[in-house]
Amino acid sequence: MLKNIYDIVKRELKNISQDIDIKSIILLAPIFYALFYGTIYINKVERDLPIVVYDEDHSEMSKKLTRLLDAHDMLKVSESVPDFQTGVNKINSEEARAMVYFPKNFESDLKLYKGSTVKLYINTTRFLVSNDINIAANEVIMSYNSDIKLKFFEKAGYSYEQSNELIEPVKYDMRPMFNFTESYGDFLVPGILALIIQQTLLIGLSESFSKEREMKTLGELYKLSGKNIFTVIHGKGLFYGILFSAYSFLFFTFTFSLFKLNMAGSIIALSIFTFLLITAVIYLSILFASFIKRKLIAVQFLALTSYPIFLISGYSWPAQAMPVWVQYLSKLLPSTPYLSAFVRITQMGAGLNETLPELLHMIILTLILYLMTHLRLKTLFKQLTQ
Repeated sequence: MLKNIYDIVKRELKNISQDIDIKSIILLAPIFYALFYGTIYINKVERDLPIVVYDEDHSEMSKKLTRLLDAHDMLKVSESVPDFQTGVNKINSEEARAMVYFPKNFESDLKLYKGSTVKLYINTTRFLVSNDINIAANEVIMSYNSDIKLKFFEKAGYSYEQSNELIEPVKYDMRPMFNFTESYGDFLVPGILALIIQQTLLIGLSESFSKEREMKTLGELYKLSGKNIFTVIHGKGLFYGILFSAYSFLFFTFTFSLFKLNMAGSIIALSIFTFLLITAVIYLSILFASFIKRKLIAVQFLALTSYPIFLISGYSWPAQAMPVWVQYLSKLLPSTPYLSAFVRITQMGAGLNETLPELLHMIILTLILYLMTHLRLKTLFKQLTQ
C-alpha cells in the first residue's frame, strides 16, 4: 500500500508541475492572499477620522471641546464649517464622516448650569467607522461633562473626593478580556487566514480530481492504487495535506508574528484542529470533484463559495441570528466548528478541554466525509470497470 501511495504522490506532483492553474491555486494564492489581506488590516484600528464642526456659539468652551475632539486619536477636526448645510454637504460627499454641532448660548447655558445639547451627525453607511466615531466623541464629551460637574460640586463646598463620588455614584469600569485593542484587524485577519487554507485546498484538489475525470485517467489512477479506494484517496491527497500543513505552520507562526496577531491558547490544540480541517477538506474536495467532469466547472463553482462559507460559519455574524436552515447547513462545513474553536484557542486561550464539542463535531464530520467519499469512488470505479 505504501508503495502505491508513493507512486500516486509522484504522479500527482508530475500532474501539478504541468498544470499552471493548479500551481497558481496551491502555490501562489495562499501566500499572496495571506500577505495581501494581512497588509490591508495592518493598522488594525482607524486613526484621524475626518469630522467637521459647526459652531454657532464661538465661545471659549465650544472651542476647547473642539480641541479635545481633535486631540482624540480616532478623530481629526478637518475644518469648521460656516453653516449647517455645508456640514451636511461635507458628509454627503464623504469629505467628512461626521459633524459636531454646537448651538447658540452653549457656554452661557453651561455657566448657568442649565445644560446644553451637542449634536453629532454621523454618516452611518459604514457602520464600523460610524461606531468608532460615536465611541470617540462620547468619550471626549463624557470627560468634558465630568470636568464641568466637578467644578460645580467644588463650588458648592464639596471636597475633591466627594465631588468625584457625586459625579459618578455608580462607576462603570469596562475591561476587554480578549482582543485588548478592540481592533477589527485582530478579529478578522486570523479568520481569513483559516479560510484561505480551506478554500485554496478545496479548489486546488477539486481541480486536480475533476481533471482526472475530464482526461479520462481515473482508471489509470485506480490501477496505480492497486485497486484500493483508501489508497486512491490518501495517495491523491497526501501532497496537499503536507503542503497545507506547512502553510498552516507558516501562517500561525510567521504571519501571526508579522501582523502582531494574538496567539493565546494551546498550539497543540490548534494543530489537532488544523490537521482535522485539512483532512476533512481533502475528503470534501475529492467527493465534490467526483461529480464534476470538467476542471473549469469545478473552479467556477468553488470560486463563488468563499464568501458564503465565511458568512454562514458564524465567525462574522452570530449563528443564532441566522435562519435555522442556514445554521444546519453551516454545520455540514468543516470551517464552522474549526473557526469556532479557532477563535477560542487563538484569542481566548482555550485548549482541548474547552473545545471538546467542536473537536467531536470535526471528528464526526471528517469520518462522515471519508465514508461518503469512499462510497462515491466505489460507485465511480465500478462504473469504469463495467
